[in-house]
Amino acid sequence: MDCIATYMRRAMLVCCLLILVGFTGTGNVTAKPIEDSGSGPLFGGQWAWANNSSSQNSDLSLLPAIAEDYTATWCTNCVKVESALQELDDEGVLQKYHFHRNNDHEDPFGSDNTEDHYKQRYNTGAPPIVVINGSMKKIGSIPDSDSLKNDYQTMANQSLGLSGNSTFTWSPQSNNSGIISWALETDLTRFNDYEMSVNAWIVEGSAEFKEGSNGKEIYPNIVKKIINLGSEKIGTSNIDVPAAFDGNDLQIHLMYHFTQIDNSIDEPVDDSPEEDDALPNISALASIIVLIFAAIVRKS
Repeated sequence: MDCIATYMRRAMLVCCLLILVGFTGTGNVTAKPIEDSGSGPLFGGQWAWANNSSSQNSDLSLLPAIAEDYTATWCTNCVKVESALQELDDEGVLQKYHFHRNNDHEDPFGSDNTEDHYKQRYNTGAPPIVVINGSMKKIGSIPDSDSLKNDYQTMANQSLGLSGNSTFTWSPQSNNSGIISWALETDLTRFNDYEMSVNAWIVEGSAEFKEGSNGKEIYPNIVKKIINLGSEKIGTSNIDVPAAFDGNDLQIHLMYHFTQIDNSIDEPVDDSPEEDDALPNISALASIIVLIFAAIVRKS
């Protein structure tokens, strides 16, 4: 009888552990196909080194697609995503930017500022998440086609249909400040349902972090700070430049963000409990399983 009881306890222990693993699996299990981001378009990408003066006038139709990648230094699936994006960046198909998770003790590159940008526009979840041109979004690292590269190229090929010009000028004033000027010449009537904001993205060319558990060690194109310059099509602003994580490779990038105007009327909030509220959430269920596990161990 003691042998049977011991066998039963071991079987229950294995079942509990399997259930716990099932509820705490990786975020990539829920990878989704390409979808609308639910946000407005984003374009730009003219840039200069923070310590060098620059003046550029670019045809909007010739600017590269903008890829915003949500990542982390511990995320192994992100390595596959970033490798595909790097290939397309090298080919001039897109221009990639990496947003690192904030408040993450295993990743030193995130900030409240950049996290707020990504969360407010696209919502954040488990990395990797890639948004291209502000409008097309893909979660996870499982390709829809034969490769992630083809997926991202398909997203990048969804043209915003822009015409006109963008002028960008950068003049450093010291090691930590400079003057940015811009002028956008285009018909914005097609974006009447959106609010435009002009932004300066401070980007670190690359930074070394050997403690990252995904094995990369060198992390490129890190968005360190986003500065809202206002909503005018033409303007000049003096901005402060944050310190680099390491080295001296900060860049100033000009971006135009569009956010859909919310004309909806707030509905009364129904505080009555729904049927699903009677079900325990995943964390609660995991806690119950741990308690059962502990009880089994004690009896053993």
